[in-house]
Amino acid sequence: MRRKDFLWGSATAAYQCEGAWNLDGKGEGEWDYFNHTSPLNINNVSGDVACDFYHHYKEDIDMLAAGGQNTFRFSISWARIMPEGRGRVNQQGIDFYNSVIDYCLEKGVVPNVTLFHYDLPLTLAEEGGWARREIVDDFTEYAKVCFKAFGDRVKIWVPINELRYYSYCSNMVGNYPPNHSLDFDRFFKTVYHEVLACAKAAIAYRKMGCDGQIGIVHDNSNVDLAPETKEKERIRIIANLFYNDLVLDTALKGTLPGNLIPFLQENGIDWSYIRFEDAVTFEKGKSDFLGLNVYNRMYLTDYSEGETEVFHNNRGAGSKKKEGIRIKNWFETTVDPTTKRNLWGREIYPQCMYDALMEIKNKYGDIPIYITENGHGMYEKADENGNVEDDERIDMMQGYIDKMLEAMDDGVDVRGYYAWSTMDLYSWINGFEKRYGFVRVDFDDDNKRYPKKSYYWFKKLIEDYQKGAE
Repeated sequence: MRRKDFLWGSATAAYQCEGAWNLDGKGEGEWDYFNHTSPLNINNVSGDVACDFYHHYKEDIDMLAAGGQNTFRFSISWARIMPEGRGRVNQQGIDFYNSVIDYCLEKGVVPNVTLFHYDLPLTLAEEGGWARREIVDDFTEYAKVCFKAFGDRVKIWVPINELRYYSYCSNMVGNYPPNHSLDFDRFFKTVYHEVLACAKAAIAYRKMGCDGQIGIVHDNSNVDLAPETKEKERIRIIANLFYNDLVLDTALKGTLPGNLIPFLQENGIDWSYIRFEDAVTFEKGKSDFLGLNVYNRMYLTDYSEGETEVFHNNRGAGSKKKEGIRIKNWFETTVDPTTKRNLWGREIYPQCMYDALMEIKNKYGDIPIYITENGHGMYEKADENGNVEDDERIDMMQGYIDKMLEAMDDGVDVRGYYAWSTMDLYSWINGFEKRYGFVRVDFDDDNKRYPKKSYYWFKKLIEDYQKGAE
């Protein structure tokens, strides 16, 4: 079913696009410190300047609006608002985001704002970050500052982006700061504190009388088992606990998964941070909507042999690694020979869009859903005029969007779609060669912007959709 009020837009994140890393009172973030000092910054680049959205935001919003997009998803830098993570508020940071929000509204673009997208203020990171329970209250105070400053105009709020994936990269893969590897204790503890922080932020939002929506964003992790899998039921239960249930059950049902504590106990994983009184917080702090970042599924089979190991590719074509994991005595990822992979080893599987949306509807009911990220990373070369013919991106994204529309026709309440990303930006450990944008950024020539072929494709797709919704 086509909605006249459907939101079509694109997305960014503060550290990946803003630049201005030390301007106008901004505090140092954990990614600033990591990229300036760590040998694990394998591509030796940083987001110090990125695509300089800080000084180009009007140009970027102009191009977005001219492309027919009626919404823009972006995140706020915690360290730009509160340089030490708590206490002192930086008015220049407030002023910058006020300017971005006001310009969105001037251009008829709905702002969709995330409060935390991977980048902690360094002060809080050095204290232990999300592994410390105290950060939940620090985050809630930061959220309240933002609700007070921007809540009169921002009506779609996300406390934390990709709770599970942030913890996975930070505590299992170890490629994101604070760079812990295969630390199951810290992985589950971080996710728990994140879901608790989201619930407390939602409670604060409503107590302040704000009249918008507040919800979480989850990286799609729908579990799909290879046909040869022997212990299907057991693996599905374990995998959903690891990938989905701690986030989705607390946010959408308001309860912890019933089998979480027994599972942690059985596997010798610390659960001392889980408190009985948190149950009330989860119940009162349920999400108004679910944001789903859809790229791939979790294609799994039985554990075979060997120690626990994570497979991750941040070198692109320079590596033959395929994205995945093997967890001893639990499960392991496997390869479907019928599907494509991108150059970073991630599966391209449009069907997962439909499968994930139907699974959410069947498990959690008619929760409103936004597709808050979907896109395709590529190596790209521009012609002599700066143009990029990114047909591969268009083909990939069209397939995912078709599956989203199919799920909508089958009754899923999808209310918006955000492409990743608005323009080329810093792609975390992958640096700048992995490009996702609808708009090319020439990082070697004053960050000049050039719309790609996909920009015009998306514009026409939006126009065609709106005609069909009339």
